[in-house]
Order: sequence, then structure tokens, then C-alpha cells
Amino acid sequence: MLEDKYKYINSLVIKCKAGDNESIFELYEFYRPLMLSSISRCVAKEPKLSVYKEDILADSIFVFIKLVNQYDSNLTYFSYFLSTRIDINLFRYVSDKYVNNEYSDDNIDESSLVDPFNKLTNVIVIQSALNKLNIKDKTVLELYYFQGLDQKEAAEELKISQSSFSKRLSKAHESMKKILGDDFLDF
Repeated sequence: MLEDKYKYINSLVIKCKAGDNESIFELYEFYRPLMLSSISRCVAKEPKLSVYKEDILADSIFVFIKLVNQYDSNLTYFSYFLSTRIDINLFRYVSDKYVNNEYSDDNIDESSLVDPFNKLTNVIVIQSALNKLNIKDKTVLELYYFQGLDQKEAAEELKISQSSFSKRLSKAHESMKKILGDDFLDF
């Protein structure tokens, strides 16, 4: 089920890179909750941006498209790629445009990316570790980190209670720590 979703997302990304506007908007709508969450974090970092929240939402498509064009499907899943880059790139865009008034396309780049898995920067290591997990742990991490669902949404997807999801997430974190070691992974 999840593998089919990843394949579909990758097919949309390929169409987006070819300039298919319908695919761009479909992909953006799929990741809209992640985008909204990232916008909220931007505004929280810089409270004076709250008056621009609607403008930031409208502008977030430009950051999204830029990241789609940077994505390399040979390295990772698009969901992971986006989730590890959206905050820093959106915040840079928003700060430069609305605070510093010095935005340019060069400000969305791969330098100084923030990895949500903290010290772990090698995507291949993450994928390898995920493949070693049991299906329950892998699914929980994919829903929460890669699809950007909150605990309540992920629990609903799995048809379990939120507290059960939280317990599974904690167990999955521990499983990842056992595979990768505490030096690499600090959830």
C-alpha cells in the first residue's frame, strides 16, 4: 500500500519536473499539511511574520517547486527529501522576502540543510535501517516522518488509538536506535 503511494508520488514528481502544472498542484495538495506545518514553524520562529501568513502560504508553492526540481529519486523517497528540506528553505525564503527584502532564487539551495534525524545525514543509511525494521515500526515512522501526519492522523490511518500510536512510535524510535546506535540517531 505505501509502496504504491511512493511510486505514484514519484510519477507525479517526474511530471512536475517536466512542467506539468496539474501534477504540481496535485503533489502540492498532497503535501499541503506538511507545508502548513512548516509555515506555522516559520511564523513561530519570527512572530512578526504572522501578518504575512496568507502570503507565505501562497508563496510556499514556489519553494515547493524549487525543491521538486532539486529532488533526485535515485537517492531517497520524495517525502523524506521534502521533510528534511522544507523548513530551512521556506524560512530562508520568507525571511529574505518579508523581513530582509532581499530574496533571490539562489537562496533555496542544499547548503546548511537541517536533518530531522539530527546527526544522521546519510539518507541511504536511513533507508537501510528502515528496511531492517518490522512492518509495524516501519509503517509508524513512514506515516509520522515521511508523510507528515501528526499522531492523531496516523492513528486514524492505522485504525488504532492515538495512545497506541504513540507507544508504537516510541518503540520504533528505540528500534532505530538499536540499528543505528545512539551516536547516529537522537529522536
